Amino acid sequence: MIVLYILLILLALYVLFILIPSLLLFQFVFSRHPSTAPLEERQLKGTRYEPYSDVLVPAERFLEALPYEKAEIVSHDGLRLRGRYIGAGSDKTIVFCHGYRGTELSNTCAQARWAYEKGYNILLICMRAHGESEGKRPALGMLERYDIARWADYAAEKDGVKSVALYGVSMGAAAVGYASELITNPKVKALVIDCAFASPKKQLDWDGKIRHVPYPLVLPIIRICAYLTLHEDIYYKVGDALKNCSIPALFIHGTEDTTVPFEQGRANYDACASEKEFIAVEGADHIIAYTVGGEKTKRKLNDFLESHL
Repeated sequence: MIVLYILLILLALYVLFILIPSLLLFQFVFSRHPSTAPLEERQLKGTRYEPYSDVLVPAERFLEALPYEKAEIVSHDGLRLRGRYIGAGSDKTIVFCHGYRGTELSNTCAQARWAYEKGYNILLICMRAHGESEGKRPALGMLERYDIARWADYAAEKDGVKSVALYGVSMGAAAVGYASELITNPKVKALVIDCAFASPKKQLDWDGKIRHVPYPLVLPIIRICAYLTLHEDIYYKVGDALKNCSIPALFIHGTEDTTVPFEQGRANYDACASEKEFIAVEGADHIIAYTVGGEKTKRKLNDFLESHL
């Protein structure tokens, strides 16, 4: 009888301190959240964006003011996904893919403004379960990879377009990396993978260390939940897809990225089988490596795109 009581107590502790927190964490991470406010409406003081607000806020305003065509595709699982297509009369288009809880305007505003002013058409997409796109659950790039492949086809099928590049940041970059083995459209000629994590599991592990969450105990349950709801494995590495990549890829990562460690970006680069380059931006935190890198990074990005598009 004593043994039974002990087992019941252990079971209760497991349910209370591991199972329930695991389910709550899964629901928190893999659920739609309200769209992030525009940069100019956020309190940027004290954030990593503050030193660069004079670049980022005007860039976001610039994009917001541009006339655009509403873009829409239907995902493989029936979701209507939306975005903004801004034509510049070019035969080259860059598709920009934002990060987790980002918007089609905020995460890549500096890069997208630069691309438009360089004369590229730009397609700013809303990832599933973000903004105007349908979906109840973001999938940290795993399901988004199929969406990215369809967006690539959408961009390539526009009249007069001869070449397409995909530019992803954070979760969007992971999705681009995952999609690299799926894309067969010959017009997709370049990938830019900016501060991508190595896998959802790796990212949750790291996030757990920062927030003092015992992810080694809860990850197995989150993994099961992801299997059951998303039919995907959070342990699946972006690098496993990049091993089959044949599209030239440029990797960008800040050396002081506190959200996605630099080592994860380097691991993705090392795994990539295609022609590739890596830009390590000294001192840059998450998402702002392009901006922190200044003219040097901009020049390298320009050279990469011009050589492949």
